[in-house]
Amino acid sequence: MDNGIEAQVATDLAPIRTNRVGATTDETSVELVLAAARRRMDAPVCAFVTSGPDGPTALGAMPFPPADDLSVHVRTFPASTHQVADTGRAVLAYNTGLSACVTAYCNAEVLDDPDERLRWWLPFFSTYWPDGPDKGYSVIRCRPYALEVWSPEDGIGPARHGLRPGCVVLDQGRWILDVR
Repeated sequence: MDNGIEAQVATDLAPIRTNRVGATTDETSVELVLAAARRRMDAPVCAFVTSGPDGPTALGAMPFPPADDLSVHVRTFPASTHQVADTGRAVLAYNTGLSACVTAYCNAEVLDDPDERLRWWLPFFSTYWPDGPDKGYSVIRCRPYALEVWSPEDGIGPARHGLRPGCVVLDQGRWILDVR
């Protein structure tokens, strides 16, 4: 059954470039993947996925733009903070179109310090947290240790389209290409 999504994906993929991941040096491929990730992670919304005793939980989140090291601060509710405190892990999933996305596998930590919560507070958050940053408002710092990027316009994408997903992992403080 075609609900228009297949046609839209075909349209999105029409101007696709040739594979650029692995077509050059690993270092160039890593920079390509990281640049596409930075651009795609500067999005107003992402899925924030944590895992608890009953399995994974995915919530819509409004992340702050990534820092130079790609760490992302996410504001959320206490239920997510318990899962992050238990596991120290989270996944951020960004979808920036029918054919472009970033999945960031992260080490995550809850920022309990009131000054840190205040630092990441914006006035319009009072719509969601009417009691302000002191009650029910949590901030989690997510530091990616692995990224998977699909960005066909950058020559990064699903293998069936002649491309390769851009997978990079952090190894001893340095991003390296993860050949899958």
